[in-house]
Amino acid sequence: MNRLSVGMTKQEVIGAMGEPQSSAAPGGGIEMLRYHLADNSDAALLGNYTEYYVKLVEGKVDSYGRMGDFNSTKDPTYNINVDQTVRNR
Repeated sequence: MNRLSVGMTKQEVIGAMGEPQSSAAPGGGIEMLRYHLADNSDAALLGNYTEYYVKLVEGKVDSYGRMGDFNSTKDPTYNINVDQTVRNR
């Protein structure tokens, strides 16, 4: 993952990381590549892999990281509604 940077093309990602274990294209010009990586050779021998993603928008890297660190499939913006009651004495 250290070889990746925002703005890389899909071909550059595959050149740096190899073919992904899976991919999905939910639409809107978005494609998700999923990789299973081991932290070290001992982890690989034991089959302990961590799932990582690369999110491409219009064919270029938009974000990447460990699956589950944040919701990579939803818009990271959100609304907060606050109900305030002001009381006068």
